[in-house]
Amino acid sequence: MKNKLNILLCASLVWLAGCTPSFYHLRPASGDIAWIDGREVTRVEQNGVVLVASYEFEDPHHLVLDVEIKNRTSAPLLVDPNDFTYFPFEEKSDTLLKKTNSPYAATYRATDPEQKIEQATLEIKRQKQRLVAASIFNGVMLVATIASDIHSSNRNDRSWKQQANNRYNHAQAYNFIIQKQIADVQLQKIRTDQLQHERANWQDMALRKTTLPVGESVRGLLFLPKDTRASYLWLNYEAPADSTNLRVKFFQEKIKPEH
Repeated sequence: MKNKLNILLCASLVWLAGCTPSFYHLRPASGDIAWIDGREVTRVEQNGVVLVASYEFEDPHHLVLDVEIKNRTSAPLLVDPNDFTYFPFEEKSDTLLKKTNSPYAATYRATDPEQKIEQATLEIKRQKQRLVAASIFNGVMLVATIASDIHSSNRNDRSWKQQANNRYNHAQAYNFIIQKQIADVQLQKIRTDQLQHERANWQDMALRKTTLPVGESVRGLLFLPKDTRASYLWLNYEAPADSTNLRVKFFQEKIKPEH
């Protein structure tokens, strides 16, 4: 029996090791590339607009770049994450098609932080509304349980055992309602705290729409929707005021954890 348990344990460990998820990494492959503080950074410039970019991290839905825009033109520059797009390519330099079996080439626009902030704010309000609705429902159940308890307690045609069972069942019902209310409040608090944290990250860390004065720069995180099919991608930044179009190539590497 002990040998069987050991074999089962070893098999489970092997299975878990095999299921360890891979992760993705972007490596710059064009522009002026240099290592700075342990990271590969690329720099491109056109018409006085400078783009500096490096890979930051991966989340469940995005590959995230740390980008900086410098305005060395003679006029203010509107910087907007919506002006960043990328095209994914296969290893053989073939353009990837859209995932919905469309004949058109896939293209992705950077996630809009303002939209994410608005979504988080609305969801926080919905969480409060759900708690109010749950509390009302719990109150209705409590009133109904009290009414049933009073009605049952006033009946004299029941045996002692029936009365004891009745008291026990109602006590269980009261306990269930109390525990449900506590769980509803705790769940709402956990979810609200999570949403507030997510909103704060989008507000404080993401590259947001900014009018950049002459000679100044802005820096933030750029969230690119993930396409795990790609071998490399071309990131495009188009300044809306002129014909500036900055392009940076990134290799997308799939990294498997070492066992």
